[in-house]
Amino acid sequence: MATTTPAGPRRSEDRNANSRKAREAAREAAARRRQVRATVVTVLVALVVLVGVGVAAFKPSGSSTSSAGYSANPASFDLPALTGSGHVRLADHKGRPVVVNFFASWCVYCNEELPGFVEVAKATKGQVDFIGVNTSETGDGAAMAARFDLAGAGFSLARDIGKSPASDLWSSFGAQGLPVTAFYNAEGQRVDFSGGMLTQAQLEQRLRADFGITVKAADAANLAAPVIPVIPMGAFELMRTNAGNPGFHVLDVRTPQEYAAGHLPGAVNINVESPDFTSQVKALDPSATYIVYCHTGNRSAVATERMHALGFKHIYDVQGGIAAWQAAGLPLGP
Repeated sequence: MATTTPAGPRRSEDRNANSRKAREAAREAAARRRQVRATVVTVLVALVVLVGVGVAAFKPSGSSTSSAGYSANPASFDLPALTGSGHVRLADHKGRPVVVNFFASWCVYCNEELPGFVEVAKATKGQVDFIGVNTSETGDGAAMAARFDLAGAGFSLARDIGKSPASDLWSSFGAQGLPVTAFYNAEGQRVDFSGGMLTQAQLEQRLRADFGITVKAADAANLAAPVIPVIPMGAFELMRTNAGNPGFHVLDVRTPQEYAAGHLPGAVNINVESPDFTSQVKALDPSATYIVYCHTGNRSAVATERMHALGFKHIYDVQGGIAAWQAAGLPLGP
């Protein structure tokens, strides 16, 4: 006798089998989609990496190029001239060692070292090229260059590029503060770098060590430097670093009454409006260093001009006087 299988269970088994096959097909399709997406992502990442490598290969680290064609690449910089039109390019000095000095008008130690750089530049004309780069400037770098007659000493003068205050080339060296100086050999390769002030003797030693050039220059310490304007914070820094130095003095040229009401730490009072100002100043050491100030800067300008005419060699004039000093929150003293 034939056995009949109920139709209901068989149909249920068929439906279950079909459902399993559908799920498996869906899983396989999802896996294929994931693989496609992964492949696309991998390709995109590879393209990004390749593009990044290409950019890195063609753009030197730490450099920038302006729309005007200037470049802050330290290996091949091309900067605008400090005044007027034109370019100052490292490549134009190939065949001769180059000293690149960065300066700013607000930089106290730039003002301190430049007289020595000027004498060395004069003594090595035809042997070493000097480039002065005005960087991070918030004042008048051209006036500073003129004050030291850098162009007359043979400097090629440039200004840095980038957002104000422009400092792209300076920052490309990883520099911290000013002044800084870079040394390039005759092939245009950087061979030395100094972060900080260089005395004339230290600069001469670098030229011997880096380029084999012995310098015979006049000692800038024995020559009269121009009167150097200095902001209150710069004067404060000079006073701090020269504390206890017998060759460093602070001169208050206001009236005795003003002096008694408050003065800079360690200041000596010689009234520029006194009839015996000249005779009192003549009693001072003209080879020493003097910081001179008044109330707002007018009388100190007169005093420093007279001192310079008398042969004083190292004079700083505090811009804005004691009024600016107090506005900057700097201390008065005994």
